[in-house]
Amino acid sequence: MSARTGVGARPAGPAAGAEPDVGSYASSARILSIGIASTGIFTFLYLAFASHELDPASYSRISLCWAIMFVILSVIYRPIEQLLSRTIADRRARGLHGHPLRVPAAIQLGFALVFLAIVLPLRSEIEQNVFGGSSGLYWILVVGVMAYAASYFARGWLAGQGRFDLYGGLVFLESTSRFLFALAVAIGIGSGQVAVGLGMAVAPFVSLLVIPFAFSRVRARAPAGVPVADAAREGPAHAEIEEAATDVTLRRGAGFAVAVVGIMFAEQTLMKRAC
Repeated sequence: MSARTGVGARPAGPAAGAEPDVGSYASSARILSIGIASTGIFTFLYLAFASHELDPASYSRISLCWAIMFVILSVIYRPIEQLLSRTIADRRARGLHGHPLRVPAAIQLGFALVFLAIVLPLRSEIEQNVFGGSSGLYWILVVGVMAYAASYFARGWLAGQGRFDLYGGLVFLESTSRFLFALAVAIGIGSGQVAVGLGMAVAPFVSLLVIPFAFSRVRARAPAGVPVADAAREGPAHAEIEEAATDVTLRRGAGFAVAVVGIMFAEQTLMKRAC
């Protein structure tokens, strides 16, 4: 008869002889670094090409649209990316199966709906006072912000899964696809500020092309740490660990997200004042 594991037993770890895949992690880190670096480079090129191909007034509206979109994304979506990546990574470290996506998704959807509730009634004012009467740039802003909800959610999920290679691929696809619209105008395939601005709305959709590759491998990876089936048999200590890791309620998740929103808003405010 096999002995039952006691409360004071050491948590089950990876199988004996298993070595961490250091090479794979280093490769993922390099791809992530390239992806993050490309974001800055291709965003600079996107705006540089736009300034060269558009008249000053049109370029001013394009750069303003991007600045507004960037601030909105940083404030309302990055908190969910951090909440999701933290929660998934914590559960994977504890060896718990399944990831709590419902609460972060609900909060993300809530932020997106708040954005819509603000910008839709103000459509006329935004078009006239911000974009010089351009309805095209207004809808680019709306569609782009809504689409980035899925893109930032995917970032959080990939980071939590430890798929930094695909995270790097996601941001690389996003930045390069946006730049291609400015390049298309430069070589004569398109023309005008709307053609350049479409890159901001299309980029988040293109970035999601990495997700099928993540699903193809995520089920094949066995989590390290305390298996879920064993946690319930290992006494109150492990039961508390499992409960703490799984208890991602709407209240706690929203509290975390709102706190980070406040931090991001303060950060963006300070940056704009400094500029």
